[in-house]
Amino acid sequence: MTHAPGGPPPDGQRIVLPATLLVVMVAGVFQLLFFAILAAPMIDDLGMSRTELGVIGAVNTLVGALTAPYTGRVADRIGPGRAVVGSLVIAAAGMAALSLSPSVPWLFAASAIGGIPQGSTNPATNSLISSRVPAGRRGTLTGVKQSGVTLGAFLAGIALPALEAPFGWRGASWTFAAVFLLAAVLVQVMLRPDPPRTRAEPGRPTAPAPRLEPVISWIAIYAFFMGLASGAIGRFLPLFAEESLGFTVGTAGLIAALGGLLGMVARITAARVAEHRIRPTLLLPMLSLVGAGFALLLAATTTSTRWLLWLSPPLSAIGTNAWNAVAMLAVIMLVSTALAGKASGVVMFGFLGGLAIGGPATGLVVDATGSYRPAWIAAAVASLVAAVIMIVFDRRTAGARTTGEGDLR
Repeated sequence: MTHAPGGPPPDGQRIVLPATLLVVMVAGVFQLLFFAILAAPMIDDLGMSRTELGVIGAVNTLVGALTAPYTGRVADRIGPGRAVVGSLVIAAAGMAALSLSPSVPWLFAASAIGGIPQGSTNPATNSLISSRVPAGRRGTLTGVKQSGVTLGAFLAGIALPALEAPFGWRGASWTFAAVFLLAAVLVQVMLRPDPPRTRAEPGRPTAPAPRLEPVISWIAIYAFFMGLASGAIGRFLPLFAEESLGFTVGTAGLIAALGGLLGMVARITAARVAEHRIRPTLLLPMLSLVGAGFALLLAATTTSTRWLLWLSPPLSAIGTNAWNAVAMLAVIMLVSTALAGKASGVVMFGFLGGLAIGGPATGLVVDATGSYRPAWIAAAVASLVAAVIMIVFDRRTAGARTTGEGDLR
């Protein structure tokens, strides 16, 4: 049974496609979540310092940033179906390498392997949506896909401690290596194959490679500054709640978990709004402004007003989570299917680059000043800069939209 690109998928694919998108996104971020959740037993077993643990996580993110443009081009070249299967296989290899690590230097190598799918999963899945989902359904499916990141955090928080207790951290890592490898096999079998790739005839000159639209560069720069803010808030909010506000570990974890669950809803809702109501380049700065307000709220929160932190789940969901789904949808909407992977890789390079810098920089600022307030103010500034970037771009293209002489590209 054939299926035209962009047309309605066969009935079986209506279930297989969303499930594939979710599991691939979970696999892409899972190793980084593993380092955060099972840090204590890994430290006890291998005798590594907390600084080394932080650098290992930064390596994972940095490798994802540096390889994303390349893996995005690969997704365009080999097809999205093969790309998502490849991402799952590499994620499984990263978890297996983690299980086998006898010392800290080996963890760096395992982290580097696990960083590749962090950069490759968005280009592969965006390309899959662009080639197989018709306009009108892309917003919802992109939101569902991007909610896989927060779903991964929720699942990791439940499953990893439960597995570590009887099997140790290595057993937990082996378990998910097997899960991701099994998922790769199932996707390979159940997902509709990519159409045959056309090949140039021998001796016939090839057309020059098409260039990306300018909007991608603007979104990538926007994503870099949002990565700076997300790296600060996402990685240090629970610790801030414990160290500065006196919350228990359990309560701080509950606040973070609620933010993750609401983040799933926010990503799906924001992507639907971006496709049907508010154009992505206008919605992105609106979300960033909420993120800036959230960071300033954190800067103003003290032990006497610590109840304000209970506002963080909805604010973080809207201000530091939802934009990611809108940015990915913008790539799908504004770039041709043939370039969806490459464009996604460029945007992920910006985001993961900011994330790799934002986390360690926040730790250094807190250690140097003994306070989280400067870090939260810096996160607010980064969010404001991101908003200004997209406002400037949206206004620059307003004339073309009004006269009909061009579009957001």
